[in-house]
Amino acid sequence: MAKNYILKTVLIVSFISGGLYLQAQHDPYYTHFRFNNQAYNPAVAGVKVDNICITALTHFQYRHYDDETFVRGTEIGNNPQVVKNVAPETHNLNINTLLNIDKRGRNKVGIGFTLLDDKVGFMKTTTMKGQVNYKKTLQGNFNFISVGVEVGSTSFGYDDPKFKYIDPGDKNIPITGGNASNLDLGVGIMYHQKTFLNKIQDFWVGAAYNHLNAAKYQFTVTMADNGNRGVDMDFVRYLYLSAGGDYMMANKNWKLEPAILVKYNPKLQIDLSTTALYANSLRCGLAYRSMADAISLIVGYEKWNIQIGYSYDITLSGVRRVSDGTHELFAKYCIPISFPPPPEKIFRLSPRFLGKGAY
Repeated sequence: MAKNYILKTVLIVSFISGGLYLQAQHDPYYTHFRFNNQAYNPAVAGVKVDNICITALTHFQYRHYDDETFVRGTEIGNNPQVVKNVAPETHNLNINTLLNIDKRGRNKVGIGFTLLDDKVGFMKTTTMKGQVNYKKTLQGNFNFISVGVEVGSTSFGYDDPKFKYIDPGDKNIPITGGNASNLDLGVGIMYHQKTFLNKIQDFWVGAAYNHLNAAKYQFTVTMADNGNRGVDMDFVRYLYLSAGGDYMMANKNWKLEPAILVKYNPKLQIDLSTTALYANSLRCGLAYRSMADAISLIVGYEKWNIQIGYSYDITLSGVRRVSDGTHELFAKYCIPISFPPPPEKIFRLSPRFLGKGAY
């Protein structure tokens, strides 16, 4: 039932007993994970030399999912109000650029910045992190390998909680918010090859390990009896494995863009995505997410340095009866930048050496 689901996944109050303890968090879902992999792999930052690329994504999961614990359940009690839209909501912004560090362009450095705001019910996570990676080209620029690290700060806590009591007079219900911030570390690696098995172009495979330091979060909230209780949250490490490429069709106007993302935290989740790009402009396709039980419809458009996309998730579980599905908007824009060449060196003759050896 929807009531049981919301109690287990969002409005967790049954474990409150003098204090709160949470064992693990869940990183956000991205339907456009193929085009947004900087969010979870620092080795990806840096797409084009002499370009600054900006990616923005908004993910509304189970849109209009309301907390109807009292309205839909049997515990009507004295507090029948509905708390509107407590479903997960994610906002992500990525900025990156790629710099040559030698004249031949065989060695490059990618730098990036990621901002993430993720809210699930009354729990909110905000992350800011910087990324840097080193890209080494191989086989005459035919492929390259990239190794990166990310360092940032993650804030976790309750944001204006409106928990519903099941037992009237329950004193262990948080009525104020609170949060804590900690260092957040991650590492990643990516390998890219221009042609793979003669049919796949721009093939890539990557791995990332997020929340490497497994930070512990502790903060205090006020309960319904006006007493203070401590909240403990242990972040768990996330392992990401991803791969994708462009499969060239017999009709040169079409190409397929298969991709896979495997997440382990220590539960296993697999995301599959296949889109078709027509005339390098129009995109459509499907995606599947295992743990969240969803099939996604994807459409998009790209031209020059602009790319936009939209996806709608068809929920396969019973949650579909109480939500409007999952919507995701994605946009990317690369801004060309140019640096003027260094001024030509001018050698001026000194009168001291005019008679001999001057040049």
